[in-house]
Amino acid sequence: MKIIHVYDGHEMVFPGEGSVPSVVYHLAKYTAKKGHDVTVLERRWVGTDYEEEIDEIKFVRFDLNICSNVSNKEVVYDLIRRPSGLMRFILDRTVFAFRTNEYLKQNEFDVVHVHLPFAPSILININGKLRDKMVYTAHIGEEKKRFALDSSASLVFKLFSPDLYLMKRIKKSVVLNEPLKEKLINKGIEEGKLEVIPNGIEVDEFNLSKEEVERIKRKYEIDDDKVVVMFSGSITPRKGVVYLVKAIEMIDDDRIFLLIVGNPNVDREYAKMVMDYVKKKGINTKFIGFVPYEDLKALYSACDIFILPSFEEGDPIALKEALASGKPLIGSNVGGVPIQIREGWNGFLIEPRNEKQLAEKLRYLIENEEKRERMGKNSRKLAEEFDWRKIVEKYLNVYEGVMG
Repeated sequence: MKIIHVYDGHEMVFPGEGSVPSVVYHLAKYTAKKGHDVTVLERRWVGTDYEEEIDEIKFVRFDLNICSNVSNKEVVYDLIRRPSGLMRFILDRTVFAFRTNEYLKQNEFDVVHVHLPFAPSILININGKLRDKMVYTAHIGEEKKRFALDSSASLVFKLFSPDLYLMKRIKKSVVLNEPLKEKLINKGIEEGKLEVIPNGIEVDEFNLSKEEVERIKRKYEIDDDKVVVMFSGSITPRKGVVYLVKAIEMIDDDRIFLLIVGNPNVDREYAKMVMDYVKKKGINTKFIGFVPYEDLKALYSACDIFILPSFEEGDPIALKEALASGKPLIGSNVGGVPIQIREGWNGFLIEPRNEKQLAEKLRYLIENEEKRERMGKNSRKLAEEFDWRKIVEKYLNVYEGVMG
């Protein structure tokens, strides 16, 4: 089977560059390991070749020079808020679509797998033949923005939903959880066009040595004498970080060391508010920003409890990374989070925006070390169910259905 992944995002397709590009990379890698011919098409980043092979994946890249060619430098939601940024965004995706079409006319593939809706929505109009061989994975974690359900949505999404437009016109779409599938059916997407497949995790990558974990603790000055509570993700309102710091403030226990790992530049105003609040309240917290993937894996091992207090999620990679690291979890009962947290077995589910409930569950785990260890072992067992080798089999079934 010849499969091409088309990725028009602002991050390089590589582990640690972001949740979606990491998913694309691992999906391509394990499909290639099954003996299939797999190509990834993306923009060319500074320092990369136009073509190269990594982990049996063929990478094809082309220059656009409209948006940044530095991975992770531009945030899409920031870009499209400004009229000039919106025009640059539209031009970028249009050129990307035409360049992709040129490549696809010269190279035949059985399946065209896309991961963002913008350029593919243009692509299926300039080449209608692609509709019957296209698979779209909807990596949707911000439903209110993407479907213009509230005022936080940009003008683009208020006028037009690229996700819905694309899903209605192509052969198959994959969503990450059942609740989103039901919402899309209510939005007019045919049930037969939808499949639910969660994200995977490369479990063995999280088998780290004690020496590596100790090195990371020293590098980031993590206090071994404390109970290390970790959050990983962009510091944005939907991630609910402020409710996490308020919960820790309520507990008022000097045994807690809060570790916040993630990009503070997606919403600088919100991130500054969280940092100022922590400083004002004297909460023992360390913000370490965006870190290399190898460091991130070790940081999961260095923590005692992982918390994701989001308002909405698709199928968060951060939770899977914490699962594979064998950590007890606390997460909001939204989106794909309940798939990864079994109440009382490997962690606790809480209602979003409820710092009191979060404080109660966190206090329980802090005071019950034995329970933390048992839940952590259960998390590792659950991670095995999401191993990429198993997830890839589900995608291959989708591909075969598209071809059939």
